[in-house]
This record gives sequence, C-alpha cells and structure tokens, in this order.
Amino acid sequence: MKNPFKNTTFLFGVTKAKNLPSDDGIEVLLSGRSNAGKSSALNSLADNKKLARISKTPGRTTEINFFEVEEGFKLLDLPGYGFAKSGQSRIKDWGSLLGKYFKSREALKGVLIFMDIRHSLKPIDLEMIKLCESFDIDYVAVLTKSDKVSKNIEVKAIQQVSKVTNAIEVVSISSLNKRGFGNLRKVLLGFKNE
Repeated sequence: MKNPFKNTTFLFGVTKAKNLPSDDGIEVLLSGRSNAGKSSALNSLADNKKLARISKTPGRTTEINFFEVEEGFKLLDLPGYGFAKSGQSRIKDWGSLLGKYFKSREALKGVLIFMDIRHSLKPIDLEMIKLCESFDIDYVAVLTKSDKVSKNIEVKAIQQVSKVTNAIEVVSISSLNKRGFGNLRKVLLGFKNE
C-alpha cells in the first residue's frame, strides 16, 4: 500500500499565538518529552530521513513546527517538554501558547503523546494527558523505541498505559526497525476521516 504520509513537507515554525496560521483543516499535535523520539517517528512516518531534524541533544525543536501531509491536513511537532536549551522565559511562553492553542483551535483534532517505552507515564506526560482531557481532545499514547525492550515488556507497557489513561489507542513503534508505523498511520488517518 502507498504511504499516504510520503509527501509530507515542512511548512514553517511558530513561537507566538499571533503567528498561528488560519484555523481551518485538521491538525494533529505531536508531543512528548525531549528525546522521546518524536522527530525520528515523524521521519519514519513519511519515509523521509530529512523531514524533521534529529539530534542526540534534547531540546532541538524550539518552536511549533507545521508539517503538511496534504491540503488541509497538518501535523504539528511541539518542542519536547523539559527541553533544557531554551531559557525559563521561553518555557513560560510555551505554556501560554499551548493553553491558547488548546482553548481556541477548532482545527485541533487530536494529540499524539510520545513516550519512551522504557520510561512511560512520567509526571510531565500525565500533565499533557490532563491537558488533553480538560479540553476534551482525543489523544493517542505512542510508545517509542520498542526495539530496546523484550516483547513481554512491550506488552506490559501497553497494558499499563491502557489501564492508566483514556487514550483512544496505545501504539508501540520502533523508528529503528520501522515497526508499528502501519498502525500509527491508520490512527492518524482516523483523525482526518472523523
């Protein structure tokens, strides 16, 4: 089957609410702690190693990056929570930008919450989950780096996250061996087809 994310392109980055583009179409946020594997996952989703910048250094993404999958369907890559390289004032800006975004954005249809499968459901992940739930936004828990654990641990992690959250789906992926991306693409297309 042809990859519907193959032609995804980077549009622009935004750091202030006033610079957000017009509120139309469908937007899905990609969120997660620094180094949870969001950028690698985005690249694997599109089969394009150069789509999103990847770094071993946490905190490389410092703005909301807009990626267009197709006309009217965008993925928004958020800065990782706990990103160390940006100052405290930048972190405060993010809180207010995200709050405004969640409160007023009609185009927002869902959030992917990326968590390293070895360290899922940290307090900061639970805060993002709470934010989604308080605005009644559907979210998907995406457990990354599944190649680093046994199948047994992977199954237990999926069960634990399913039990503790109201995620509409819990997906396990590995950008290294491309496992789980068919399922992740299906989940994302579900937001588009709602």
